[in-house]
Amino acid sequence: MSTYKFLEGGAKTGALLRSTDWSQTSLGTPDLWPESLKMSVSISLNSGFPIAIYWGTDHTILYNDAYSSIPGDKHPWALGKPGAVAWSEIWDVLDEEFKRVLYSGDSIRRPDALLLMNRFGYIEECYFDYTLSPIIGIEGEIGGVFNAVVETTYRVINDRRNMVLQRFLAELDTPESVASGLRTAFDILVDSREDIPFSLIYTYLEGQQGDLHLAGYTGISRENAQASRWPSVADIIEADGIHLQSLQDHLNEPVASVWSEEYCCEVFVVPISKGNKVGGVLIAGVSPRKKLDQDYTLFIKTVGMNIGTLLNNGYAFEQSGLLQREQALNEELAAANEELSAINEALQQTQQNLSDLNEELEERVANRTLALSISEAEQQALNEELTSTNEELVTINEQLEHSQQDLQEMVRRVAESESRIRFMVADAPVAISVVSGRALLIESANRKILEVWGKTEDIIGRYLKDALPEIQDQSFLQILDDVYMSGQSYYGNEIMARLVRNGVWEEVYFNFVYHPMKDQTGNTLSIMIVATEVTEQVLSRRLVEASETRFRFLLNTIPQQVWTGRADGTLDYVNEIVANDFGYEANEVVSFGWEKFIHPEDLSEAMDAWRSALASAEVYQAEFRLLFRDGNYRWHLARALPLIEDGEVKLWMGTNTNIEMQKDNERRKDEFLSIASHELKTPLTSIKAFNQLMKRTTDEGKLNGFVQKSSDHIQRLEKLISDLLDVSKINAGKLNYSMSPFSFAKMLRDSIETVQHTSSSHEIILETVEDIEYTGDQFRLEQVMNNILTNAVKYSPDGEKIVVNSRIEQGNIVVSVQDFGIGIKRTDLNRLFDRYYRVDNTAMRFEGLGLGLFISSEILKRHKGSFWIESEINKGSVFYFMLPIDRDSALQCHNQTDRYYKNEKVTIVYNASKHRLEVDWTGYQNMESVKHGCLQMLEMLKVNKCCKVINDNTNVSGTWSEASEWAGKEWLHLMEQAGLRYFAWIFSPSAFAQLSARKVVDMMEANVVTHFFNSTQEAEDWIDRF
Repeated sequence: MSTYKFLEGGAKTGALLRSTDWSQTSLGTPDLWPESLKMSVSISLNSGFPIAIYWGTDHTILYNDAYSSIPGDKHPWALGKPGAVAWSEIWDVLDEEFKRVLYSGDSIRRPDALLLMNRFGYIEECYFDYTLSPIIGIEGEIGGVFNAVVETTYRVINDRRNMVLQRFLAELDTPESVASGLRTAFDILVDSREDIPFSLIYTYLEGQQGDLHLAGYTGISRENAQASRWPSVADIIEADGIHLQSLQDHLNEPVASVWSEEYCCEVFVVPISKGNKVGGVLIAGVSPRKKLDQDYTLFIKTVGMNIGTLLNNGYAFEQSGLLQREQALNEELAAANEELSAINEALQQTQQNLSDLNEELEERVANRTLALSISEAEQQALNEELTSTNEELVTINEQLEHSQQDLQEMVRRVAESESRIRFMVADAPVAISVVSGRALLIESANRKILEVWGKTEDIIGRYLKDALPEIQDQSFLQILDDVYMSGQSYYGNEIMARLVRNGVWEEVYFNFVYHPMKDQTGNTLSIMIVATEVTEQVLSRRLVEASETRFRFLLNTIPQQVWTGRADGTLDYVNEIVANDFGYEANEVVSFGWEKFIHPEDLSEAMDAWRSALASAEVYQAEFRLLFRDGNYRWHLARALPLIEDGEVKLWMGTNTNIEMQKDNERRKDEFLSIASHELKTPLTSIKAFNQLMKRTTDEGKLNGFVQKSSDHIQRLEKLISDLLDVSKINAGKLNYSMSPFSFAKMLRDSIETVQHTSSSHEIILETVEDIEYTGDQFRLEQVMNNILTNAVKYSPDGEKIVVNSRIEQGNIVVSVQDFGIGIKRTDLNRLFDRYYRVDNTAMRFEGLGLGLFISSEILKRHKGSFWIESEINKGSVFYFMLPIDRDSALQCHNQTDRYYKNEKVTIVYNASKHRLEVDWTGYQNMESVKHGCLQMLEMLKVNKCCKVINDNTNVSGTWSEASEWAGKEWLHLMEQAGLRYFAWIFSPSAFAQLSARKVVDMMEANVVTHFFNSTQEAEDWIDRF
C-alpha cells in the first residue's frame, strides 16, 4: 500500500489509486511523478467535484471518487488506461480537443456536450458539462489535462422530454375532432424521434375493444405498420403497459432510429385511455441509445395519456360535451408535477456540486499556506547559519544568494500553482468568487459569477460594495461580514437578490454558500462565494403554488362542502364551508374524520359504500345526515371521484351537497299526495253515492235533498281544484291581480256574511272596524278573509263564535280573527304558510289540502303585507294580517350621524363607552324596512370599528319572516366581515317575531356568537363579558 502523502484521501477510488501498480503504466512509480501531477492528483482526490486527470501524450487516466460513476461498468478498469483505450468509442471526438489543450495550452469548455459512450454494455446517449484545462509544470511545460466534469444527461433528456409534454399540454384543448387530435399527436411524435423513434396509434370506441383501428404511425413504413402484430388491448390495459424486447416477433421489417447505425430493438406498449369514449393503445419505439428505465416508461405513459386526452377532447368537442375536459386538466397537473420533480432533482445535483467545489478550494488554501510556511522555515534556518559562520563571509554570501534564488523559485511555483487553480476555477460551471479581508476586496471571480452578476472582469480588484452598489441596501454585505467575523459558513437557499444586469434591474434567486478561508491560526483571510442561480426553478414552483392557491380558493367559493382524500381514503382536506358548518377548524375536521359527524344510524352504510368505492376505484355516492354546529343533523348527498394516474388512484375529490330541503319537500310531497288522494276521492265518492240514490228514488223530497248534498260536494271539489290551480299560478308567477280602490270595511262585512251562510255553528262577530278606502285586489283579499274565517271555524269545533277586529295602526290596516278552538303548537306556527302543510291534531283530522294559508300569505306579500298568528293550546288562536295603506312610501330618516341613526322603524346608536351598537326596532316590519335598517347597521359597524351589537326587538309587532333568509345567509356574513363577533338579540313578545329571529340564526352562515334574551338587562350583562 502506498504511503505517498499526495495520494491520501479520496475514499474508495483513492484506495484504488494507492493500491495500483503504477510501474506497469507510462506514468511509472509515484515517486517519479512530476510535482504538477502530484499536486493535481492531490487536489482531485480531496475534491467532491468529479475530476479526471489525463497525463502525458497517451492521456493516462487518473480520477477521483466523485468521477467514478461516469465510466459505469468500466470502473475501476479504466484507472491507469490511456484515454484512447478507456474511451475508444468516443476518442475520435475527444482526440482533437485533448491535443489542442496538451500542445497549445488552450482551455476548452463544452456545456451539455453529446458523447455516445459505452458504459453499460451498449452505446448510450450521454451529455456532460466539462472543461479541459492544461496542467502546467514548474518549467512552464504542459504535462497533462485537468478535466472537471458534471454529467447533465438526466437534465438534458428530461428537458427534451418535458418540451414534448409541454407541446401536448399546450394543445390539449385545441382538437375539434378525433381526427384533428390525431393530427396534433402525430405532428408532435414526428418531432420526438430521439425518444420515440417510431410509433403506432390504435383506437377504438367505448365498449368496442375488439374493433381496434390503426389510426396512424410515424417513423415506420405503411406496409410494416399494417402487418404488425401486438398483444390484446385487454392485456395492455391490465398490465398498464407492456415492454416487448424482441421486435422481430411483431414487425416484418426492422425499423431505423435517429441514430442511423442502429435499429430499434424494443417497444413499450401503453393504453392511451381507459373508460373514456375513445380508447386505444400507443406502440412506442424505444431508443437504442437509452435504457427503458422508470423515467423513460413514465414519459411514454404520459405521452399516451396526453394522446388519449387529445382524442377524447376532440370527441367531446364533436359531441358538444365538456366533462372530458376535466381529465385533460388533471393530466396537465400530473405532467406539471413530473416537470417539477425533474427540476428538484437537478437542483439537488447542483447543490451537491457546490459542496464539492467548496472542499476543493479549501484544499487549495491549505496547500498555499503550507508552501508559505516551508519558505519561512528555510529563511529562519538561513539566518541562523549566517549568525554562526561569520568567519566564512564569502561562502555565506554565496549560500545566501543561492537561498534567495531558491526562495524566489518557490514563490514563483506557488504563484504558478495558484494561477493554475484559478485557471481551473475560471471555467467551472458554477459561479465562484473569492473576496479578501473584512472590506471584501474581489480577489477573483470566474466567468460564471461575472455572468450571474451582470459584470465584467473590470470589477476584480475592487471592493464588493463598489462593484455591486445595488446590493448595499440588501442583506448580503452584512451576512458576509458576519461570516468573516465568526468564521462560520453561511448557506442561503432560494434567496432573492435585486441586481442590475445589462442595465436592467432584475429580481433573481440564488442558492449560495459563503465559506471562510482561514490561515493556520484559524483567522479568516478571505471568503469564497459559490452560487447557483435558481430563478427559473423558484418561479416555476411559485407558479405551481399559485395554481394550488387558486385551486383552494376555487374550492372555498363553491357553496358546497368540498373535500379530498388520499389514495387509501384518509381525509386530508376540507374547504371552509365544512369548517363553518361543523364549527371546527378545517385541520380539526380532517383529524376527526367523517365518523365524528355522520349520524350513527347512517354511519355503517356510508362507510361500507366508501370501502367498496376504495376497493373498486369507482365513483362513491351515499346519502347520510351530518352533525352541524347547532347540534342538528342535516341530510347530505356525498359524491366522490378518484383521480387515477398511471393506473393508480392518487387522490379522491368529493362534495357533500345539502339535501335537507329536498328531503323535507319529498316528505311533504308524499304527505300531500296522500292527503290529496283522500280529499279528492271523498267528494267524488259521495257524489257517486248520491247519484246512485237519485236513480233509485221517486220521492221528490228525498231527491231534492240528494241533489243539494251532491251540489255541496261538487262545490267542495271545486274549491280543492281551485286551490291547486292558484298554487300553480303562484309558482309560475301568473296569478293575476287587479288593483283598484274599494271600501275595506265593506269587504270585511261581505266576507263575514259569505262565510256565515255556510257556518251556522259559529257566530262571526265584527267587533271593531275603521273604514278606509284601500287600493288593492278586492277579490284576492276576500279570498284571504274567507280562508282565515273558514280555518277559524274548522279548528274550533267546540267554539261558538269568531271575533273579527280591524284598526288603523302606524299607517297600516291590521286585521285580527280570533277563534276559541284547539290552538296551534309553537313548533307548527312558522310552517303554517308553507305549501301542503296542515296542523295535525291527534284527536281529529280536518278536511282540505293545507293550501289556503299558503295562498293567503302569497296574496298578502303581493300587497306588501304580512301574516302572523298568536296561539295557545286548547285556548284558541288569533290570526293577524297587516296591509300598508301607502305601499309605495319610502322610509324617512329623521336624524343621522356616524354614531346615530333614526327613522320610523329603527333607531341605531353607537355607545362609545361600551364600544358597541345598540339597535331598537319599532312597530311592524317588512322586507324593505328590515334590509334598510340592517344595511345602516352594517355601515355604522364599519365606521365605528366595533364588534358587539345589542339588537332589541321588544317593540316589534307582527312578523318579518320574509327577510329572515336574507339576514341569515347574506347580511350576517357581511357583518362578520365588517368585524361583528357578538350579537345579543332581545326577543319581541310576538311569537311570530321570535320565530323570524330564530330563523335568521338557523340559516346563519357567519361565525358570530349569537344569544337570545327576554330583557335588555340580561342582554347587556351577557355582552359586557366580552
